[in-house]
Amino acid sequence: MNQKKIVQKVVLAGVVMNEGKILILQRHSGEDVYPGIWELPSGKREALELSEESLAREVKEESGLDIKIISPFSMFDYQIEKPDEIRDSTQINFLVIPINNPEVILSSEHQAFVWIGVDEIDRYDITEDTKKVIKKGFEFALLLKLV
Repeated sequence: MNQKKIVQKVVLAGVVMNEGKILILQRHSGEDVYPGIWELPSGKREALELSEESLAREVKEESGLDIKIISPFSMFDYQIEKPDEIRDSTQINFLVIPINNPEVILSSEHQAFVWIGVDEIDRYDITEDTKKVIKKGFEFALLLKLV
């Protein structure tokens, strides 16, 4: 019996809050994992990279935004099974705000973006874990009087 390699990853996601809305990005339809799904700007932490630096880099790469990190506020675990490996990931979610110009410039990984209010979450194809994070992000922003 052939055992698949297990690859552990730390994923950092930015819940980007601007004018009472949160930014979501639609994965490109050609992506091999979750094609067309809406998600938060996020990505894997590289070896020896600090988490906050990784988060800022990933948000910049995927959305073109420079950010100020407010605080981490939630996390969840997920697994993705590939033909040759299982990716065992922990996603840490941070509330962030854009600094300077909040104009979004998408990377090639994504095909669309939208700023959504809490009442718009169910209009988009978003995983249940990410929906929970977005809702918690709105609650956390409310507590901090960012909305």
